[in-house]
Amino acid sequence: MISVHDLSRRNFLGMMGAVALLPLEGTEPDLVLYNGNIHTMSQRLPQVEAVAISGGRFLQMGNNAEIRHLATAETKQIDLGWKTVLPGFIDAHTHPCYAGLRHLRQVDCDLRSIGDILAALRQRVQQTAPGNWVLGFKYDDTKTSEARPLTLEDLDRAVPDHPVRVEHRGGHTSYVNSMALKMAGISETTPDPSGGRFDRDPSGRLTGRISESANAVFEKTIPSTYSRADYREAVKLISRMMGKSEITSVHDAEGTPEDLRGYQDARAAGELSLRVYCFIQAAFIDEMLRAGLRTGFGDEWVRLGGMKLVCDGSISERTARLSQPYIGRPNDYGILVADEDQLYPLARKAHLADWQIGVHANGDVAIDIVLRIYERLQRESPRQDPRFRIEHCTVVNDSLIQRIRAIGAIPTPFSTYVYYHGEKMREYGPERLN
Repeated sequence: MISVHDLSRRNFLGMMGAVALLPLEGTEPDLVLYNGNIHTMSQRLPQVEAVAISGGRFLQMGNNAEIRHLATAETKQIDLGWKTVLPGFIDAHTHPCYAGLRHLRQVDCDLRSIGDILAALRQRVQQTAPGNWVLGFKYDDTKTSEARPLTLEDLDRAVPDHPVRVEHRGGHTSYVNSMALKMAGISETTPDPSGGRFDRDPSGRLTGRISESANAVFEKTIPSTYSRADYREAVKLISRMMGKSEITSVHDAEGTPEDLRGYQDARAAGELSLRVYCFIQAAFIDEMLRAGLRTGFGDEWVRLGGMKLVCDGSISERTARLSQPYIGRPNDYGILVADEDQLYPLARKAHLADWQIGVHANGDVAIDIVLRIYERLQRESPRQDPRFRIEHCTVVNDSLIQRIRAIGAIPTPFSTYVYYHGEKMREYGPERLN
């Protein structure tokens, strides 16, 4: 498969829909692709052999003869050898800069055994001054051969003299050792915070697993060492990684002002190969409003998206807020990170300032809350096509789907979840899974 990374997907789709792409007068193609199986996404002409391109814009498409006829002596021509060409993929919910920063500094724990993860953490210890944090990311509790999660004892045994925190790849839970708990001031008697949990075993002892908003205490404890240059480097790195998967456009689903600047800096340096629609965390909405910014500011490479809120937990980490309990856990309905009373004032502020809003909601309880907020906003202060988003929108039912349709909300589900996280889905039961 070949993708053309420097082309505008929006222009590609729009022009392909027109079918007849006549060159502008005086415009000559600087690139011709021919002998291809080129998918145009146009219902009228879904596949062509060749396309002519100038300055990153498609001029014309058709068969080899008519497109190659447009070429001049200066036109670069590429014989695709009848390979398939697709428009670049759009990832509508991802965290590129956030992920890039972790790839710069942290231990990649996407490994197939707990033993391998602990060995990788011990190796990082050799490069880390005593007492400093050892941080890991991309750990997945069901992808190791031991078929059990990391424990406090695992981390204490492997790294006794450094605080350790390993983030789950889902981003809603983490695993820490005893020194990390001590540095964060967490003990057996510490109560769970609102919207979070310090997980405990049946005897009440801390397991080292930290869920949802309980992670905030560790994020405040761990010093941030990322510079402005690091953010730019992170974007450069993740752009290359995503490009290998043919992703050419992304929605950063929970960016910060620093992330936004990182995208801009990488673009200015010629290091950004992704088009970015950057949502901003709700914590920064006042900062954005004071600057007079709103959804849509920017250009085709870096554009300001909506405001991001979080209602509940994660599907992959089994913390989504459900109306019925998890299978095998009769008293566990998941975690509501923020309720309607907490979310509505922020959503209203953004809505009245003409911002798009996207709320993370996985479980049916959370989706219901988000829809109530959107319905209320449109009753009180109606806007034409506010493009409300429900991030993930996973555990649905017929009633929720009807309300989503009625309000015109946009679900952004992860279609890959059942494939990648299939072994976890039994905890939702067959009825919800279907």
